[in-house]
Amino acid sequence: MIGVSSGRLRAYLRAGVLSPEHGQRGELRFSFQDLLLLRKAEELVRQRIPPHRVRMALKKLRARLPDTRPLTGMQLQAEGSSVVVHEGNTRWQAESGQVLLAFNGPFTDPESAPMAMLPSRSAVPSGGDVVPPSTDEIYEIGCDVDEADPEQAEASYRQVLMQAPEHADAHINLGRILHERGDLPAAEAHYRQALAIRSHDPTALFNLGVVLEDQGRNDAALEAYASAITVDGRNADAHYNAARLYDLAGDYGAALRHLRICRDLSRAR
Repeated sequence: MIGVSSGRLRAYLRAGVLSPEHGQRGELRFSFQDLLLLRKAEELVRQRIPPHRVRMALKKLRARLPDTRPLTGMQLQAEGSSVVVHEGNTRWQAESGQVLLAFNGPFTDPESAPMAMLPSRSAVPSGGDVVPPSTDEIYEIGCDVDEADPEQAEASYRQVLMQAPEHADAHINLGRILHERGDLPAAEAHYRQALAIRSHDPTALFNLGVVLEDQGRNDAALEAYASAITVDGRNADAHYNAARLYDLAGDYGAALRHLRICRDLSRAR
């Protein structure tokens, strides 16, 4: 509906700016407020603010606001490479908390007036030290360039795994890049590492099934699809792939059963 890739959506979830609920089958159900916030975030991205900076700004803004006040109620605009919050006559940077003040002077156009920034105490590192990006920030950078620059994304995911070997999402995304490149054994290894960390991850289970199938290991692939369906019974792609493998194995009853489920799920979308 909004054009957000699955990798970027996972990054928003990890940043904690969305509040989906879990359905009866464990699926994520996003509220109307979540959709509005995603649309607002993507508008900022289209105004040339890097997606990881949009997420960081929303994450820090969420931490500053009371729980009763939704992010969608804030007026957010892109100014240069920053997300700026407008509240009445006050303007401040969402990411740093710095207040922007317009000086009075010989400027008739308020848009062209120079701005001064008053940093909040918490926004200034002690001793002027530069704080290196966290592993989550590096992961989010990888998600931002995943489709446009897979090599840069791969480097980001590898850097994350050097610092945090238990980062399941980085294993999944790196595995997918290697999978698309044709390095099937390496992709399989990363999917399995993700499952060793998070055994019921539906994306890792489904991707493992695909990479096993691509290697001609249909029985093992079918087991992976079955596990993915157990975790998420509404995974239409897993039902379809399972139906195809059952058909190849001559189990036409099972193939038809999964095809019917796939059809019903597709109609329900």
